[in-house]
Amino acid sequence: MLAWYTAVVYAVAGAGVLADAGWWPTAALVAASSGLVLKAVWFDPWLTVGVLLDVGVITAVACSWPASVY
Repeated sequence: MLAWYTAVVYAVAGAGVLADAGWWPTAALVAASSGLVLKAVWFDPWLTVGVLLDVGVITAVACSWPASVY
């Protein structure tokens, strides 16, 4: 269930980016955070790339990067 939630929230965040909505960073943070929780609970070495991508999303939103999207 958590995997579906994470995927849906990532899709909503992507739609927010495409629609130039102001709320997409919040959705991206929620999706990345739930993705990290998911990977922490059911960790497998194959998920390391997913962890790096989630951390990258959190870092990008925290640093307001890329500025052209905001």
